[in-house]
Amino acid sequence: MDVFKGAISWISFLLLLCGLTTGLLFLLFIALDPQLAGGLGEAIVNLTYGDYPRWLPVAGLSVLLFVAALLALLFAFRKDRHDFENRLALWFSKIWVEIKLLVIVAVLLVTVLLDFSTTVGGWLTPVAAVLFLYFLCLDIGKNHQFFRHNIIHSLLKALNSYRDMTTFEQRSIRRLFSTLAVIVGVLGVSAGLFLFLLRADASPIRDFFLFGVLCFAAAGVIGSIFWYTLSLKRDLRDWSVLMAQIAEMYGGNLNAVNHIPPNSNLYDCAMQLNMIRTGIQKAVEEGIKADRTKVELITNVSHDIKTPLTSIISYVELLKREPDLPPHVMDYIKTISQKADRLNHIVQDVFEVSKAATGNISLDLEDLDIGKLLQQTFGEMEETLRHSTLTWRVDIPDAPLLVHADGQRLYRVFQNLIRNCDQYALEGSRVYVAVSAQSGPDGKSFATVTIRNISRNEITMDAEHLTARFVRGDQNRTTEGSGLGLSIAKSFTEACGGRFNVHTDGDLFLVAVQFPLVVKTPAVPLAAAGSQAEPPVAPVGETQLPEETVSPAGQEPPAE
Repeated sequence: MDVFKGAISWISFLLLLCGLTTGLLFLLFIALDPQLAGGLGEAIVNLTYGDYPRWLPVAGLSVLLFVAALLALLFAFRKDRHDFENRLALWFSKIWVEIKLLVIVAVLLVTVLLDFSTTVGGWLTPVAAVLFLYFLCLDIGKNHQFFRHNIIHSLLKALNSYRDMTTFEQRSIRRLFSTLAVIVGVLGVSAGLFLFLLRADASPIRDFFLFGVLCFAAAGVIGSIFWYTLSLKRDLRDWSVLMAQIAEMYGGNLNAVNHIPPNSNLYDCAMQLNMIRTGIQKAVEEGIKADRTKVELITNVSHDIKTPLTSIISYVELLKREPDLPPHVMDYIKTISQKADRLNHIVQDVFEVSKAATGNISLDLEDLDIGKLLQQTFGEMEETLRHSTLTWRVDIPDAPLLVHADGQRLYRVFQNLIRNCDQYALEGSRVYVAVSAQSGPDGKSFATVTIRNISRNEITMDAEHLTARFVRGDQNRTTEGSGLGLSIAKSFTEACGGRFNVHTDGDLFLVAVQFPLVVKTPAVPLAAAGSQAEPPVAPVGETQLPEETVSPAGQEPPAE
């Protein structure tokens, strides 16, 4: 609608410009022609004494109203007119300056011929000149490269762009122009022969040659189009081969290779894609090698640290047994013992993470009840939970949920998650632990353990960074721990065939451990699984959750 308003205002401007030009020419003619000035004076005298046709006032009033309407449209939609002029100048910028000059000269010649051959009065040429002057001012004012957009500059630009094109683009353009040149050449030769034969005398031989010329033209055009179609079809076939290779590489098959013939337009692209494949393989191999070297270095260094650390711990224990030591020396020995124990835990964590990363971890997979194993984990950590300020809401169903996993590794997963909550959860808040059976999108059933808590510190990183190695929830590194708790839990869960997901929402921290449910129904004694864990696990039925810290799900602790 704005374009329509701008066009209306622009047409009104052109009409007023033509009218003004015509009026000025009329006044100029009056000033130069005394005869015309006398006739005009006589007409004014007649109008003064009322000797004029009755339609003249109506015509004059109509002209005034028409001019007033044009002025109203001109000023009412002047902003839209400016936008329309910008679009018009943009369209003018796409025309070569030689074409513009040829059009101007041709139109001016036509108007001059009309002025000399007709009785119009000689005003067509000045009006056309004013209009062309307006268009030139509009074009030059809006387009600063008015004179640079010429045929020579466009040809040089096209030549440079052709040199910058790929081999495929150059070959495609050459093939297109070759096809068009053959078609034009065949049609031109056929047209020349046809016209030449038409001038000859009518005879059966002439008619036979005319028919032959038509057949030649049809065969040339159809053959050229058919050849171009076949070439395009070969390019599309080769393009499909490249796309199939890209799809295989995207799917992880870096050994996918294409076999495009050397005469194909896409041969260079195919070779570059094969080189990219080789480069990706080399980069992946180097990355794996570097990661393996890093893990091996950490493992070797940890092993070298563990040997003297064991001696330090042993000698500290011997120092504790020495009699008659001063109190301040006992404090020193206690501090050394605590730091040595912490260092021992860090080294052990690094060992386990390194084994999980390299795939050297040993697993003893069996069917076990994940709910009872979680319950035993709470029982073994009763002392830790007793001194915690958190309230634990634990919901473990009575029905067994059998999963196929390593009991010792899974015990360590739950132990790290519980310690993580105790260390990083908001003091006095609740921690919700739930075990449930869920169905996946593929119809399989899973046993899911979810743990939710409110973080003590603001969570400023996403879930992926929280499960990375040597990362803590608080970035000040003022708390005990190695920053490997979640990383070990994730590594052990995935090594046992499960899924480990972490989700954060503001200060809410949620972790979900998920394992496929075992189809068979016979219950597996959990005592065996518990006996494999690092700390001794109490038999099922004898383990009780701490009453002070763990309460049934959905119930509040008694008021103090």
